[in-house]
Amino acid sequence: MADTLDRPLPAALPLHHTVVAEVTAGLDGVLRVTTMLRGRRYRVRDLTVDVHEGARASELRTTVLLTADEATLLLERLRRMPAVLAARTV
Repeated sequence: MADTLDRPLPAALPLHHTVVAEVTAGLDGVLRVTTMLRGRRYRVRDLTVDVHEGARASELRTTVLLTADEATLLLERLRRMPAVLAARTV
């Protein structure tokens, strides 16, 4: 029984990943990110937005059901967006 607990999880197993993105352009930047998430049919569990109009950046935090490869791809997609200053998993 202990053998099964010591094995690493398969990379193809979907898990909940929390992704944080620093976004410019206030609410418009946040809407661009959420439109991408919806358009690509990501399975969003939670979404929190902290918008600061006039500030350098706002924060978008989301929990998404992804495999390890899908999480990497999501970060790449976010980082390519002009409105995203930084993106990371936590």
